[in-house]
This record gives sequence, structure tokens and C-alpha cells, in this order.
Amino acid sequence: MRKICKKLLRYVYFLTAFLFLFTINVNAYIDPSVMTYAIQALAGIAIALGTFFGLYWRKIRKPVLRFFNLDETAGKEEESDELVYFDPSVMKEERKIIIRKDFKTKDGVKPKGKIRTILEDMIPALFITLSGCFMVCIYAPLDLYFTNKTEFWYNSATLSAQLFRMFGYAVPAVLLVYLVSRLISKKLYNGVLFITLTAFICSYIQGNFRIANLPAMDGRAIDWSVFGTENIITLIIWIIVTGLLVTVYRFVKAKGFKSVAEVVSCVLLVVCTISLISSYMGSCHIVKESEFVTSTDHELDVSDTENFYILVLDALDADTYRTVSESHPEYQEWFSDFTFFPNTTSLYPFTSHAIPHILSGIVYENERDFTEFATEALDQSPFLNTLEKQGYHMGIYEPDLIYGGDQLKRFDNIQTDNIHLNPEAKNTFVKEQMKMVLFKYLPYCFKKYIDCDTNIFTSMKGSNPFTPYNRDFYLDLQNGEVKHIHDKNFRFYHVEGAHVPFKYDADVNYIPYEQGSYEQNIEASMKVADTFLKKLKDAGVYEKSTIIIMADHGYQAGSESNLDRFNPLLMIKGFNETHEYTVNEAPISYLDLPEAYNRLLDHKTAAECFDAKEGDQRDRRILYFVYLQEDLIQEYIQDGYASDYENLKPTGNEYRR
Repeated sequence: MRKICKKLLRYVYFLTAFLFLFTINVNAYIDPSVMTYAIQALAGIAIALGTFFGLYWRKIRKPVLRFFNLDETAGKEEESDELVYFDPSVMKEERKIIIRKDFKTKDGVKPKGKIRTILEDMIPALFITLSGCFMVCIYAPLDLYFTNKTEFWYNSATLSAQLFRMFGYAVPAVLLVYLVSRLISKKLYNGVLFITLTAFICSYIQGNFRIANLPAMDGRAIDWSVFGTENIITLIIWIIVTGLLVTVYRFVKAKGFKSVAEVVSCVLLVVCTISLISSYMGSCHIVKESEFVTSTDHELDVSDTENFYILVLDALDADTYRTVSESHPEYQEWFSDFTFFPNTTSLYPFTSHAIPHILSGIVYENERDFTEFATEALDQSPFLNTLEKQGYHMGIYEPDLIYGGDQLKRFDNIQTDNIHLNPEAKNTFVKEQMKMVLFKYLPYCFKKYIDCDTNIFTSMKGSNPFTPYNRDFYLDLQNGEVKHIHDKNFRFYHVEGAHVPFKYDADVNYIPYEQGSYEQNIEASMKVADTFLKKLKDAGVYEKSTIIIMADHGYQAGSESNLDRFNPLLMIKGFNETHEYTVNEAPISYLDLPEAYNRLLDHKTAAECFDAKEGDQRDRRILYFVYLQEDLIQEYIQDGYASDYENLKPTGNEYRR
């Protein structure tokens, strides 16, 4: 017994070690590929759990049966209560003399009542239900949360409360289906049991081992036609699992298959529990964002003295904008007084890294945890600190702000007290959690029917949260009331702009994704920007405002490379600046922004913001990383035109974390 215990402890030790080693953390957007196990870990699970259940299965099953007052020996052959005497004097013929026999029942076995029989048949259904609902309602959402912790505003306590509520609803509902099928027919019940166990096993495999190629769950339109190979693999998995279970069923028959269902369910339950603990432990080192709500408070405040506005239109490419503007001559009127800098390079290809840099000018090179860096960048930002010293009221309308410190009260709109899930959004919260789980665990042929966009969680945060949707901001501008203040005013707005999914027409109306395009999203973004400028003009503060309309990074529709995301939109108007719409071809880098901010605060014009002039040649730094693989950042130099991506030259410098 001691040797067996030592072996069991050894298996569990190596299993846990492997799970810690091969769990992958993701820090940008929401990645469905959040749990990668090595073959050794899977083998460790099988060995450890096989040993465990071989030793303790009967001990686990007995309390369950006693709780429901059920017969543990149901369906098994029992020894007769008859005592038989053999006369040794007669060797050739056995003479049986019955001493005692229970004549109360036929063949000495008491008949069971119908209710008792049904309850005993429901035992495997109970095991499958508890294990399956645990995987879907608790394990899968928590695992997604732990491995993408910095991407969600809520904490594990808020999430767990809703998940257990969902679990409490799901278990009775599933058991009711089993019970109804059993009441209708025992054969039907056995069929339902077989189908659900097959689906349970295949879903576990699909959701944990066949997700490496899935796109992120950020609402973008997905071309599912490229997943033909995955569909074939999924079909093969289902065929193999179904074939194995059919073989087992034929070998052990219906009664034995129920025991198989119980064992398999408990094995997967323990595996999910161990994996969840591993995910939790692996996420403990991640610096969690502070709890706060980026609200719409003071969204339309304007100063009668000085205003500094930055409007970030996500993923709006300068080169594509210039092409679109050629068919929209009205843009020159809309953006008169502005200077457009088409030859501009951004520093990063994605929002998470770009926003802290735009606000601070501080460069991240993978030297530490990103949330820690973003927090320090916001706290120590020379630009924000200058604004504060000059008496500016500040507001940052960034729904996905990454911050883990305690200096958010400097911003008018950020709420830091009593942060909670909006009570009216609880059901929607559970619904969206289930969408993420289904997107991850369903076969590929069904995933395309799940409209999964994790950005929607922002709108469930506390009261009056600021949401990034173009349509919401557009309606706020149209219907919101301007509030005049005497002190200087700074406002930073980040909306989805031209970002996928392409769900807007030119008038910022929602349209089906398949009818939209990147160019239409750009047109919608320009409509939003024009409405914003008209709001300032109507309030009489346009001339008293410095306005920057920019993107966090560029984007090339249809491209699979991240190296063509470094030519963002940049248009600037300084205080009291008036002239026709101007295009300036100076080679600008987002590394120039801190100095540009200072010059604009000194009432310089857009043309005076930068040292670089048209016709200059300069090397501009960009930091490239692959989507969802931020642990490796590679440095490139652009010494040509910003949109000439074939001219990018790697320096050989790499920054790893």
C-alpha cells in the first residue's frame, strides 16, 4: 500500500509540474488558445487518475449511493440465500436438502419499486451532468479568465458568482432531460446517455487540444472556409471516440456502460479541476489591473479658455484613408485647418502597446510585466504631468485602459469606488460567457454560428461606462449636452474607428458584417470625427482647441502580416490655427509625439510640431511582434516612405520576456 501511495504522489507531482510548465499566458485581446498540454502531461493525467480511481472508485461511489438510499448491488448477480447439505454417504448422486429459503420473493430476490429503479438508472446521468456542467459553466470560463486576466475588467469573484449561478440553473435542466428520456423509454435513455458521453469527451478534446488555429474572439469577421482541415480533423475525432464507445458498449452491455460513463465523467472532472488550479497558479504572477470604470462622466466638457483633444480612431490606416478621401472631396471642408501627415509611422502594431505609448511617450521593450509598465507609464507620463501642472482638467475615455495603480482620481471620468457588474447586465454577462465557451468547445462547423465579441463586456461595467463603439460615441455627440467649464480641459477619446468587424456604413449605421468593408468603416470614422468637430464649433470653443485626430496603428484589409500596420492616420490642428486642408509629407514617427504635444501646448501650429520636414530622409524605429505573441518584440527601421513596407529593415535587436 505504501508503494502505491508513493507512486500516486509521484504521478501527481509530475502532472502538476507539467501543467505549470506548459500553461501559456496571453496578454493581448482574447485568445481561445489558452491551454497547451504536452504529451507527457496527458500521460501523467492518465496514469495518475487510473491509479486513483482503481484504488478509490468504490469508496467514492458508495457515499453517493447511500445518499440517495440506492442499492449498490443493483444489476449484479447475488448469491442464493439457500443453505445446501450434501450427503457424503451418497457419492454418485448429490442430494440437496434445503435448510432455509426466503419464500417472500421469486428466486429469493426482492423486487425493486419503479421509482427506485429509475433513480438507480439516473446515477450515471448525474455524474455526466455534474462533470459536463462543471466543464462548461465553471472550468472553461475561469480558465479563459486566468489565462487572459489583463483583458477583462472584472475579477474572479465577480465572475465566479455568475458562473455558479449558471451552474445552478444548468444542472437541474440537464437532469430533467435525462429523467424525461428515462420515463419515456429505457432504450431512449441509454441512447441519450451514449450521445451525451460522446459529446462530453469530444468537446473536451476539441476545447483543449484543437484550438491552436482559432482566431481571437474580438468580433472580427472570420473566413471559416480556411478551416477545412480542422473540420476534417474534428470529424475524425468524433468518429474515433464514437467507435471506441460503441466497442465498449458492445463489450460491457448497457449495465456496464453506465459504470464506464461514471468513471469517465469523474476522470474528466478531476482533470479539469487540476488544469484549473494550474491556470490559476500560472496567472498569480500577472499584475492585475486596478478595478475602475471608464465612465462617460464629463464626456462633453469644454473649456472657455483652452482645450486639448486627442481622438484616436482605432486601426485607421493613413494610406487607405488617402485613397478613400479621393472620392470624398467634402473631407477637405470637414477638416479644414488640419494638416494631414500621411508619411507617419507608429511604434507598435497593436492597441495594447500603442495607447500607453501615445499617452506617455515611454517605450516598452519587454523588460517587465506589461500591466506594471503601463501603470508606471501613465503615472509618470511627462505629457499628462505637464497638463496637470498647467491646471488642465483631464479625462481619458479609453474603455480598455490597462492600469494597476492608484492615481486614477486625477481623471474626471474614471470611477474607482464600488466597481461592480451592472445588475441589469447579469443575464447578458452569463450569455456572453457561454458564447466564449461554445466558440472554444464546439466543432468547427458550428463555431461560425457563434457571434462572439468580448468587447461587449465593457458595457456591463458599473454604471454609465464609456463604450468604444462608433455608433455610441456618435449618438453621444449628437444628443449629449455640452458643459462649459472655465479651467483648461484635456480629453482623450479612443473609439473603434476602422477596426474589425466592418459593421458600419458611411452614416455610422449598423450593417451586417458581410455587407461591410474596411473603406466603409473609414467613412464612418470620418463621419464621427466631423460630428465631433461640429460639436466643438457649435459650443464656440473650436478656435480655442488643439485637436489631434489619429490612429493607434495602421491596417491593411485582407493582409495576414502584422508588418503592414505601421502607417497610422495623423491629422493636427493647433490653437487658433486656420487654413485650408493641408497635406504634409514630412517623415514623422510616433516617437516625435511628446515634443509635438509640448509645442502644441505652447500654441505652435501643426507644421511647427515636428523637426522633420518634407523631403527629409530619416530612420524611423518600429517594434514588431506577432499577434498574441508579445513575449518577442523585434526591432525594424523604416528609412523610406511609411507605407512602403517592403523597405522595412530588421536591425537584429530582439526584446524577450
